[in-house]
Amino acid sequence: MKPTWDVCALGCVCWDTVGTVTEYPGPDEKASLGALVQQGGGRAGTAAAAVAALGGSVRIFGRLGDDDFGTQIVAEFARQNVDTGGLDIVAGESSQYAFCVAHEQTGQRMIFYKHGSAERLTADDVDLDALTDCRCLLVDSHHPGAAIAAAQTARERGVPVVLDAERPQDELGELLACIDYMVLPRSLVEQLGDGDEARGIAELMGHSPKALVITRGAAGCDVHTADGHFHQPAFTVPKVIDTTGAGDVFHGAFAYFVSQEYSLAETVAFASATAALSTTALGGRGHLPSLSEVKSLVYGLGSTCSN
Repeated sequence: MKPTWDVCALGCVCWDTVGTVTEYPGPDEKASLGALVQQGGGRAGTAAAAVAALGGSVRIFGRLGDDDFGTQIVAEFARQNVDTGGLDIVAGESSQYAFCVAHEQTGQRMIFYKHGSAERLTADDVDLDALTDCRCLLVDSHHPGAAIAAAQTARERGVPVVLDAERPQDELGELLACIDYMVLPRSLVEQLGDGDEARGIAELMGHSPKALVITRGAAGCDVHTADGHFHQPAFTVPKVIDTTGAGDVFHGAFAYFVSQEYSLAETVAFASATAALSTTALGGRGHLPSLSEVKSLVYGLGSTCSN
Protein backbone atom coordinates (compact mmCIF):
# COMPACT_ATOMS: atom_id res chain seq x y z
CA MET A 1 0.00 0.00 0.00
CA LYS A 2 1.26 3.47 -0.90
CA PRO A 3 2.35 5.48 2.18
CA THR A 4 0.18 8.45 3.13
CA TRP A 5 3.07 10.79 3.96
CA ASP A 6 6.45 11.57 2.50
CA VAL A 7 7.78 12.15 6.03
CA CYS A 8 6.54 11.55 9.55
CA ALA A 9 8.45 13.51 12.21
CA LEU A 10 8.45 12.59 15.90
CA GLY A 11 9.98 14.82 18.55
CA CYS A 12 10.20 18.27 20.06
CA VAL A 13 7.73 21.02 19.20
CA CYS A 14 7.79 24.37 20.96
CA TRP A 15 7.08 28.08 20.63
CA ASP A 16 9.98 30.48 20.03
CA THR A 17 10.57 34.16 20.59
CA VAL A 18 13.60 35.29 18.58
CA GLY A 19 15.35 38.65 18.90
CA THR A 20 18.60 40.26 17.74
CA VAL A 21 21.35 42.20 19.49
CA THR A 22 24.45 44.02 18.26
CA GLU A 23 26.44 42.76 21.25
CA TYR A 24 25.70 40.21 23.94
CA PRO A 25 25.56 41.80 27.41
CA GLY A 26 27.83 40.71 30.24
CA PRO A 27 26.64 39.87 33.77
CA ASP A 28 24.49 42.65 35.26
CA GLU A 29 24.40 44.44 31.88
CA LYS A 30 21.56 45.21 29.51
CA ALA A 31 21.23 45.03 25.73
CA SER A 32 18.59 46.53 23.47
CA LEU A 33 16.78 44.08 21.21
CA GLY A 34 16.51 44.87 17.53
CA ALA A 35 14.10 42.75 15.51
CA LEU A 36 11.74 40.51 17.48
CA VAL A 37 9.58 37.70 16.09
CA GLN A 38 7.51 34.81 17.43
CA GLN A 39 7.13 31.51 15.62
CA GLY A 40 7.03 27.77 16.09
CA GLY A 41 10.21 25.89 16.92
CA GLY A 42 11.56 22.59 18.15
CA ARG A 43 13.76 20.15 16.26
CA ALA A 44 11.07 17.89 14.81
CA GLY A 45 8.61 20.75 14.47
CA THR A 46 10.86 22.94 12.37
CA ALA A 47 12.04 19.93 10.37
CA ALA A 48 8.42 19.12 9.53
CA ALA A 49 7.77 22.71 8.46
CA ALA A 50 10.83 22.54 6.19
CA VAL A 51 9.49 19.39 4.53
CA ALA A 52 6.17 21.10 3.82
CA ALA A 53 7.91 24.17 2.36
CA LEU A 54 9.80 21.90 -0.05
CA GLY A 55 6.48 20.53 -1.24
CA GLY A 56 6.44 17.32 0.77
CA SER A 57 3.52 15.82 2.66
CA VAL A 58 4.30 15.58 6.37
CA ARG A 59 2.69 14.71 9.69
CA ILE A 60 4.13 15.84 13.03
CA PHE A 61 4.02 13.69 16.18
CA GLY A 62 4.70 15.17 19.61
CA ARG A 63 3.16 16.34 22.86
CA LEU A 64 2.21 19.81 24.05
CA GLY A 65 -0.10 21.54 26.49
CA ASP A 66 -3.41 23.27 25.83
CA ASP A 67 -1.96 26.67 26.78
CA ASP A 68 -1.60 29.75 24.55
CA PHE A 69 1.75 28.53 23.23
CA GLY A 70 0.20 25.19 22.28
CA THR A 71 -2.64 26.93 20.45
CA GLN A 72 -0.16 29.03 18.47
CA ILE A 73 1.99 26.00 17.66
CA VAL A 74 -0.95 24.11 16.16
CA ALA A 75 -2.24 27.16 14.27
CA GLU A 76 1.13 27.79 12.66
CA PHE A 77 1.48 24.17 11.59
CA ALA A 78 -1.91 24.48 9.89
CA ARG A 79 -0.74 27.58 8.00
CA GLN A 80 2.41 25.73 6.94
CA ASN A 81 0.52 22.66 5.66
CA VAL A 82 1.91 20.36 8.34
CA ASP A 83 -0.62 17.73 9.42
CA THR A 84 -1.10 17.82 13.22
CA GLY A 85 -2.96 14.54 13.58
CA GLY A 86 -0.03 13.10 15.51
CA LEU A 87 0.08 15.79 18.21
CA ASP A 88 -1.05 14.80 21.71
CA ILE A 89 -2.47 17.90 23.42
CA VAL A 90 -2.66 17.47 27.20
CA ALA A 91 -5.27 19.47 29.10
CA GLY A 92 -3.94 21.62 31.92
CA GLU A 93 -0.28 21.27 30.91
CA SER A 94 2.17 23.78 29.43
CA SER A 95 4.04 23.62 26.12
CA GLN A 96 7.79 24.01 25.67
CA TYR A 97 9.04 27.56 25.09
CA ALA A 98 12.36 29.02 23.94
CA PHE A 99 13.84 32.52 23.81
CA CYS A 100 16.57 32.88 21.19
CA VAL A 101 18.93 35.84 20.79
CA ALA A 102 20.86 36.19 17.52
CA HIS A 103 23.97 38.33 17.07
CA GLU A 104 23.30 40.79 14.23
CA GLN A 105 26.84 40.66 12.84
CA THR A 106 27.49 36.91 12.91
CA GLY A 107 24.06 35.28 12.96
CA GLN A 108 25.21 33.08 15.87
CA ARG A 109 22.65 32.63 18.62
CA MET A 110 22.06 31.89 22.28
CA ILE A 111 18.98 29.89 23.29
CA PHE A 112 17.20 29.81 26.64
CA TYR A 113 14.40 27.27 26.97
CA LYS A 114 11.87 25.90 29.42
CA HIS A 115 10.48 22.40 29.08
CA GLY A 116 6.72 22.14 29.09
CA SER A 117 5.01 20.32 31.95
CA ALA A 118 3.52 17.65 29.67
CA GLU A 119 5.42 14.37 30.13
CA ARG A 120 7.50 12.81 27.35
CA LEU A 121 5.82 10.39 24.99
CA THR A 122 6.53 6.70 25.60
CA ALA A 123 6.20 3.68 23.34
CA ASP A 124 2.70 3.10 24.72
CA ASP A 125 1.60 6.64 23.80
CA VAL A 126 2.14 6.50 20.05
CA ASP A 127 0.38 4.81 17.15
CA LEU A 128 3.21 2.91 15.47
CA ASP A 129 1.14 2.15 12.39
CA ALA A 130 0.47 5.86 11.88
CA LEU A 131 4.10 6.78 12.57
CA THR A 132 5.42 4.40 9.94
CA ASP A 133 2.84 5.27 7.26
CA CYS A 134 5.49 7.24 5.39
CA ARG A 135 8.39 7.07 2.97
CA CYS A 136 10.84 8.29 5.63
CA LEU A 137 10.65 8.59 9.42
CA LEU A 138 12.51 11.40 11.21
CA VAL A 139 12.99 11.14 14.96
CA ASP A 140 14.78 13.40 17.39
CA SER A 141 15.80 12.36 20.90
CA HIS A 142 13.18 14.41 22.79
CA HIS A 143 10.87 11.42 23.38
CA PRO A 144 13.43 8.57 23.52
CA GLY A 145 11.04 5.76 24.43
CA ALA A 146 8.64 6.61 21.64
CA ALA A 147 11.50 7.23 19.20
CA ILE A 148 13.05 3.81 19.84
CA ALA A 149 9.73 2.01 19.33
CA ALA A 150 8.99 4.00 16.18
CA ALA A 151 12.46 3.48 14.71
CA GLN A 152 12.42 -0.25 15.44
CA THR A 153 9.02 -0.63 13.80
CA ALA A 154 10.06 1.45 10.79
CA ARG A 155 13.18 -0.67 10.34
CA GLU A 156 11.08 -3.85 10.42
CA ARG A 157 8.77 -2.40 7.76
CA GLY A 158 11.51 -1.12 5.47
CA VAL A 159 10.94 2.57 6.18
CA PRO A 160 14.25 4.52 6.32
CA VAL A 161 14.88 6.32 9.61
CA VAL A 162 16.75 9.62 10.08
CA LEU A 163 18.00 10.63 13.55
CA ASP A 164 18.53 14.08 15.03
CA ALA A 165 20.31 13.90 18.40
CA GLU A 166 22.06 16.73 20.25
CA ARG A 167 23.73 15.24 23.30
CA PRO A 168 24.48 11.92 25.03
CA GLN A 169 21.62 10.38 26.99
CA ASP A 170 20.90 7.01 28.56
CA GLU A 171 18.69 5.71 25.75
CA LEU A 172 20.88 6.90 22.87
CA GLY A 173 22.68 3.59 22.33
CA GLU A 174 19.43 1.68 21.92
CA LEU A 175 18.14 4.35 19.55
CA LEU A 176 21.30 4.36 17.43
CA ALA A 177 20.96 0.62 16.85
CA CYS A 178 17.85 1.13 14.69
CA ILE A 179 18.83 4.21 12.66
CA ASP A 180 19.61 4.27 8.94
CA TYR A 181 20.86 7.86 8.70
CA MET A 182 22.59 9.41 11.72
CA VAL A 183 22.71 13.18 11.18
CA LEU A 184 24.62 14.48 14.19
CA PRO A 185 26.59 17.58 15.19
CA ARG A 186 30.37 17.33 15.50
CA SER A 187 30.12 18.12 19.22
CA LEU A 188 28.06 14.99 19.91
CA VAL A 189 30.36 12.77 17.86
CA GLU A 190 33.31 14.04 19.90
CA GLN A 191 31.47 13.46 23.17
CA LEU A 192 30.64 9.89 22.19
CA GLY A 193 34.35 9.35 21.52
CA ASP A 194 35.42 10.83 24.88
CA GLY A 195 36.75 13.91 23.14
CA ASP A 196 38.17 12.04 20.15
CA GLU A 197 36.13 12.51 16.97
CA ALA A 198 37.72 9.55 15.18
CA ARG A 199 36.82 7.28 18.08
CA GLY A 200 33.28 8.64 18.05
CA ILE A 201 32.97 7.95 14.33
CA ALA A 202 34.19 4.38 14.82
CA GLU A 203 31.68 3.79 17.61
CA LEU A 204 28.79 5.18 15.59
CA MET A 205 29.72 3.26 12.44
CA GLY A 206 29.74 0.14 14.59
CA HIS A 207 25.93 0.36 14.54
CA SER A 208 26.07 -0.17 10.74
CA PRO A 209 24.02 2.82 9.57
CA LYS A 210 23.60 3.51 5.87
CA ALA A 211 25.34 6.82 6.56
CA LEU A 212 26.71 8.97 9.36
CA VAL A 213 26.49 12.67 8.54
CA ILE A 214 28.52 14.97 10.81
CA THR A 215 27.34 18.56 10.60
CA ARG A 216 29.86 21.37 11.13
CA GLY A 217 27.86 24.56 10.58
CA ALA A 218 29.65 26.98 8.26
CA ALA A 219 32.33 24.32 7.63
CA GLY A 220 29.83 22.04 5.89
CA CYS A 221 29.43 18.38 6.75
CA ASP A 222 31.24 15.07 6.44
CA VAL A 223 29.51 11.89 5.31
CA HIS A 224 30.73 8.43 6.32
CA THR A 225 29.49 5.13 4.90
CA ALA A 226 30.80 1.57 4.89
CA ASP A 227 32.40 2.34 1.51
CA GLY A 228 34.24 5.53 2.49
CA HIS A 229 33.57 9.17 3.21
CA PHE A 230 33.20 12.55 1.50
CA HIS A 231 32.89 16.22 2.44
CA GLN A 232 30.02 18.52 1.51
CA PRO A 233 31.00 22.22 1.68
CA ALA A 234 28.49 24.69 3.06
CA PHE A 235 26.65 26.85 0.55
CA THR A 236 27.20 30.60 0.53
CA VAL A 237 24.25 32.98 0.89
CA PRO A 238 24.36 36.79 0.57
CA LYS A 239 23.96 37.46 4.29
CA VAL A 240 23.49 35.22 7.31
CA ILE A 241 20.89 36.76 9.62
CA ASP A 242 20.29 33.96 12.13
CA THR A 243 21.44 30.35 12.37
CA THR A 244 18.63 29.35 14.76
CA GLY A 245 16.99 26.19 13.47
CA ALA A 246 19.36 25.67 10.53
CA GLY A 247 20.21 22.21 11.79
CA ASP A 248 16.52 21.36 12.16
CA VAL A 249 15.90 22.52 8.59
CA PHE A 250 18.83 20.35 7.42
CA HIS A 251 17.27 17.30 9.08
CA GLY A 252 13.85 17.96 7.59
CA ALA A 253 15.27 18.48 4.11
CA PHE A 254 17.47 15.40 4.46
CA ALA A 255 14.44 13.26 5.37
CA TYR A 256 12.43 14.72 2.49
CA PHE A 257 15.09 13.99 -0.12
CA VAL A 258 15.52 10.47 1.27
CA SER A 259 11.75 10.03 0.83
CA GLN A 260 12.12 11.12 -2.80
CA GLU A 261 14.90 8.56 -3.34
CA TYR A 262 17.66 11.04 -4.15
CA SER A 263 21.16 9.60 -3.98
CA LEU A 264 23.09 10.13 -0.75
CA ALA A 265 25.34 12.77 -2.33
CA GLU A 266 22.32 14.60 -3.74
CA THR A 267 20.44 14.37 -0.45
CA VAL A 268 23.33 15.90 1.47
CA ALA A 269 23.87 18.66 -1.09
CA PHE A 270 20.22 19.64 -1.26
CA ALA A 271 19.80 19.50 2.53
CA SER A 272 22.88 21.71 2.93
CA ALA A 273 21.48 24.25 0.48
CA THR A 274 18.10 24.25 2.22
CA ALA A 275 19.73 24.91 5.60
CA ALA A 276 21.91 27.69 4.19
CA LEU A 277 18.91 29.50 2.72
CA SER A 278 17.08 29.26 6.05
CA THR A 279 19.73 31.43 7.72
CA THR A 280 18.79 34.47 5.63
CA ALA A 281 15.91 35.46 7.93
CA LEU A 282 15.27 35.69 11.65
CA GLY A 283 14.16 32.51 13.41
CA GLY A 284 14.23 28.86 12.46
CA ARG A 285 11.11 29.28 10.34
CA GLY A 286 11.70 32.85 9.19
CA HIS A 287 12.56 31.60 5.72
CA LEU A 288 11.79 28.02 4.78
CA PRO A 289 12.88 27.74 1.14
CA SER A 290 10.93 26.15 -1.68
CA LEU A 291 12.36 23.35 -3.79
CA SER A 292 12.89 25.74 -6.69
CA GLU A 293 14.98 28.06 -4.49
CA VAL A 294 17.07 25.15 -3.30
CA LYS A 295 17.65 23.87 -6.83
CA SER A 296 18.67 27.35 -7.97
CA LEU A 297 21.31 27.55 -5.25
CA VAL A 298 22.64 24.03 -5.86
CA TYR A 299 22.73 24.27 -9.64
CA GLY A 300 24.12 27.80 -9.50
CA LEU A 301 27.27 26.38 -7.91
CA GLY A 302 27.78 23.85 -10.66
CA SER A 303 26.26 20.80 -9.01
CA THR A 304 26.03 17.63 -11.09
CA CYS A 305 22.83 16.55 -9.33
CA SER A 306 20.31 15.18 -11.81
CA ASN A 307 16.94 15.26 -9.97
